[in-house]
Amino acid sequence: MKKTLAVLSLIFILSFTLSADDNSLDYLEGYLEFQSGSGWEELYIGDAIASDALLRLSDNGYAEILIGDAVVTLIKDGSYRMADLISDVAGISNSTIDLKKKLTLSTDFEKWQQEATMGVRGAEQSADDLGTGMEDAYTYLNAGLELLAEEKYNDALVNFEEGWEFFEDDNCLFFSAVCYEALGQKRAYASSIQDVTVDYLDEEFVAAFIIRKGDLLMRSLSFEEAVSVLENFNKNSFDSTTEEDQKIHYLLGKSYLGLNKSSMARKEFNTSRELDPNSEVGRMAADALNNL
Repeated sequence: MKKTLAVLSLIFILSFTLSADDNSLDYLEGYLEFQSGSGWEELYIGDAIASDALLRLSDNGYAEILIGDAVVTLIKDGSYRMADLISDVAGISNSTIDLKKKLTLSTDFEKWQQEATMGVRGAEQSADDLGTGMEDAYTYLNAGLELLAEEKYNDALVNFEEGWEFFEDDNCLFFSAVCYEALGQKRAYASSIQDVTVDYLDEEFVAAFIIRKGDLLMRSLSFEEAVSVLENFNKNSFDSTTEEDQKIHYLLGKSYLGLNKSSMARKEFNTSRELDPNSEVGRMAADALNNL
């Protein structure tokens, strides 16, 4: 009888432990496996993941893991310990930002429309230019920007991809990433953002790119790298709008919070809030300050 009770108690404890794990695979491209004994077992979307699991991402993988109310993004192949991911996300969970909600801090179709209307570096796009074999990267970039401003993502993507393929133009690569995200191609988005070289971007696009890269790194819990990218932007005094500056300072605050540097986080959140207290990002920064 005592043995039976002991077994039942052990089953109860194990069941309680498993149900207490509020972790699951929410999105996947590539392969994500967990270690099981001396081997590996594949995970599928919707599968629960134990808090002590060792994970392995492969095949140029991209995965989003729900940890409570947060979404952690894995963007590089390799091994991950769930305990480390849980610990890292806890560092920013005391902010009121809903990590489960997709961040679209850098989407600004009015800006893309303005760039398309004004032209980039004065480049002109016309029907005569297309198909002559004499196009340059800006022909494809401008044509893509016009389509992107109209939210014709697939058509815009064709132009951006050709601008990158034929001329290796980083502006086209960046806007290919913008289209990939809009089309829900998350792995292609993450890969393209990581491949963009900021030194080869036109200055008017640098802030928008930095916001997206900082956001991606923050969501992947790569806080030190996110801080480096965002701070480097500030140090180089690139042109940016007040709205872009506000987003960059907000992301810096989130990244410093992830590094447990509360005083630095407070400074960045405060700067972000003061730039425009009535904007959505300003209110998010104020909420983050209230929860520090």
